[in-house]
Amino acid sequence: SPLPPPRKRPLQTGSAKESELIRFLDRSFNNVQKRCDNRVTHRKTTTPPPLDAQGYAAFGEAAKDIDGLVNVIWVSGSPNLQIPYLLTTAVLITEFLPLFAPAPRATLDLLDKIDVAFASLLQGRNIDTGEPLAGFEMGRTVSTTDKVRLKGIVERTRLAVVRVLAGGFDEREGRGGGGEETDEGDTSMGEETDADAEGFVKFEGFDNDDDEGEGEGGEDEEEREERRIGKVYEKTLVELGDVLGGPPIGIITDD
Repeated sequence: SPLPPPRKRPLQTGSAKESELIRFLDRSFNNVQKRCDNRVTHRKTTTPPPLDAQGYAAFGEAAKDIDGLVNVIWVSGSPNLQIPYLLTTAVLITEFLPLFAPAPRATLDLLDKIDVAFASLLQGRNIDTGEPLAGFEMGRTVSTTDKVRLKGIVERTRLAVVRVLAGGFDEREGRGGGGEETDEGDTSMGEETDADAEGFVKFEGFDNDDDEGEGEGGEDEEEREERRIGKVYEKTLVELGDVLGGPPIGIITDD
């Protein structure tokens, strides 16, 4: 789903609303981390986790929760929250990907959405609609430090996506949910979970869009996914190439 319309004005720094949102985001990201740590594998545990920290069975489940948090972050219209929390989100995705079986559609849809968010923040306007973003009216820009950090995250994510989605799935113990997942990793974004029942990402004015649509299947579907893998964070790369100098970055290898 596309990014929702953000607030017209940023939340006032230090306000009660900003503090409430920060608490919500911190609590929610902590819950996502716990559910990833408790991810479903074939290993038996003597003490099951509490209901609100039951592990993810597929990356699609994590992607659904993260997608909802990205919506909340974006709607805040507050660059001082959007930039650090989206950077945190991008790091978590890169860390989570190798822990589950490949889920191309869920992974690429989520990364496409965050790509638009980062590219828009770098421009100071929504790259899809051209609308100026709240908080950038007075010439505010993303700091050079954050741009450099973002560049590193983008490079690591592109490598992780290639490795995980193009056959580099790590099946060592504790990774991949048992290695038996196929389409489940994608379709699970549309399934209800106990966390959904608890209102995990219900936050004033948000509705989750669970319909991902059906792929065309066969070779066409595979070819489309391959093209999308090559375009991960493409919009952000273009903006970073402009602001940091040099051409847009491609898929790189480890140093």
